[in-house]
Amino acid sequence: MTQYKILPLRVTDKEAFLEASADELRVLIALIELDGMVEKTEALSKLAKISKARASSALVFWQEAGVIRNAEIAPTITEEFEERIRSGEILESDSKSVAQSIRSASLSGMIAECASLMNRAALNTSEVKSITALYEQYSLSEEYIVTLAAYLAENGRLTVTRLVNKAIKLSEREIDTTRALEEYIVERESESEAEREFRKLFGIYGRAPSKTEKECFKKWSKDYGYFTDIVGEAYDIAVTSATRGHLKYADKLLTRWYESGCRTLSECKARYEADEAEKKDKKTAQSVTKNGTPKKQEQKRYGNFDPKEAFLKALERSYGKKQ
Repeated sequence: MTQYKILPLRVTDKEAFLEASADELRVLIALIELDGMVEKTEALSKLAKISKARASSALVFWQEAGVIRNAEIAPTITEEFEERIRSGEILESDSKSVAQSIRSASLSGMIAECASLMNRAALNTSEVKSITALYEQYSLSEEYIVTLAAYLAENGRLTVTRLVNKAIKLSEREIDTTRALEEYIVERESESEAEREFRKLFGIYGRAPSKTEKECFKKWSKDYGYFTDIVGEAYDIAVTSATRGHLKYADKLLTRWYESGCRTLSECKARYEADEAEKKDKKTAQSVTKNGTPKKQEQKRYGNFDPKEAFLKALERSYGKKQ
């Protein structure tokens, strides 16, 4: 039997509840009803009246959102971090060495700030070791670590585990200076704002965007540099031109505009009008012969039966052959 602990809900959990699908909310309610005690996932899925796969996915969603955690498993640093400690790439210093490093490098302010951002009076020895390792082994500055901690705290996702995991992942992407981190945060916030607007535009409420939707939203905002005005234009065209698949149709339009070098709303509108005019001209050209005269509609024949010939023969039978 697995026991899940439902953590105290905070105002900062609001975003998770807005993003949660109906199935994910049903699983959370079922989990509360079971007091967090889940013998088998099938039991939880049966109570929530959803499939086992969806129930498992929902549990992962709420754990990542920080709303629940597996009470039997203590939070740990990433396996990669532990592997580097074992291989000697990162040294797990003893408490005395850590204390000395904090004093010599004046890291006490950084540690205190991180604790404050977590609404805690102090961090335990293991947590202090982990954060100090970011400074000593990854060469991340105090300002960098506090900036990242503040960013995670603002989004209601700050724990020492998340701070360390996120710092490692970012440093591996060469986002290892305060300036690079600030640029990353601005970019992410811009993407999040764009995604919220696109979700409203396409009427995506009560559920998280699908993988395809998220990929499209990211491509439009990050790769194309398009936001609500241009995407809204594509959406308006899509809902009036396509009976279904509005997202796919809008993506096709936006890709066409971007590849044509259109960067403003007026340029996109002009490109669309030109494309529509070209389609109309082609359609007209297909109904006209080479010499410019309209094509004659061929008379329908039924096998070898010629209606005109049959009509003439009928006249001959009635009135005799014309002399």
